[in-house]
Amino acid sequence: MLDRVLYLMSALVLAFGSRSALAQTFTGLGVAYTYVTGISADGSVVVGVWGSEGPAWRWTAATGVVDIGSVSQTVAVSRDGRTIIGTAKGAGVIAYAATWQKGKQWVTLPPPANARVLDGKSTVGYGVSTDGSVIVGLAYLNPTRVEGFRYDANSGTVPLGTLTGGRSRASVVSADGNVVAGWDDLTGSGTGKGFWYGAIWWEGFERLLHPFNGIGQVEGINDSGSVLVGIGHPLAWRHAYRFTSWDGHVEDLGALKRQPGGGIGIGGDPVDPTLEDTSVATGVSDDSTVVVGVSGYQPPTDAFIWTPDTKMVKLSEYLTGKGITGHEQWTLVTAYRVSPDGKIIAGTGINNVANRIEGYVVRLP
Repeated sequence: MLDRVLYLMSALVLAFGSRSALAQTFTGLGVAYTYVTGISADGSVVVGVWGSEGPAWRWTAATGVVDIGSVSQTVAVSRDGRTIIGTAKGAGVIAYAATWQKGKQWVTLPPPANARVLDGKSTVGYGVSTDGSVIVGLAYLNPTRVEGFRYDANSGTVPLGTLTGGRSRASVVSADGNVVAGWDDLTGSGTGKGFWYGAIWWEGFERLLHPFNGIGQVEGINDSGSVLVGIGHPLAWRHAYRFTSWDGHVEDLGALKRQPGGGIGIGGDPVDPTLEDTSVATGVSDDSTVVVGVSGYQPPTDAFIWTPDTKMVKLSEYLTGKGITGHEQWTLVTAYRVSPDGKIIAGTGINNVANRIEGYVVRLP
């Protein structure tokens, strides 16, 4: 669903053709088309991309948005804010999962021994542990395999396999690097025509989140890997879910209701009302009490926040209820990540005053 969320954010470009201090409660990043894909634990570092092939950018209150290069479709930042991972070209024209060094300099990770190249890429970086020592992502392997991978300095880039020989992706990783989660398409054919089922890799084995009743792909993880969020509840496949490992419970987080009849989408085209009941959870606090994500099938979508007390509500309405100002002239489109304590949220919106798509950071009381 990450690809779906990034597509939705990019589609906003069709509709919409002085940096703030971090101390402010709601902070716009001040630069157009800054699609947010990650934050550090304390919210001091925000990262994202300008488009489906990059370049990536890095934001702090002191520097504002800075172009850091690469051909990343997405980037992630470690909890300590020191390691940024994405996808960059090596000495030639092939792109690999990579770590940012400084300026526009990236160091690519070594590909697996049986790696191949597809559309100019061999490996793609998606997630990183707290200290940056473990990186996960996707690898293209000979002859036609696509598998999630886990990298650390001792083991190198290790493909994680699939359950049926189809495709898999490692999207996120726990703080200590021991739990990796993402999806497996279970087609057995590699065609990508199957469902993307939530999967975890732990202690050298891959497991489905639910072996008998499918749960969809994982997009967010807490520190220990005991809480996972994503899209694909067993009884409502288009809904966001929250999975808690201690009781095996998968909770349907629902979806925000939109205009009757589906409303009007990009370019004035009508929105299929059967598709509007769609949501994906992309971030979760460590204690699992705050989940954030996006609801809606066509742009402009709605950023949401979910708590046990409020259930799923628009993030804009939640902020207003908390007395937080500064977002009133914005349309909050995605809430992409939430800090470990649930107090900092980063995402992308439409700054209606400046008439541009722009990233934001909000600090909750």
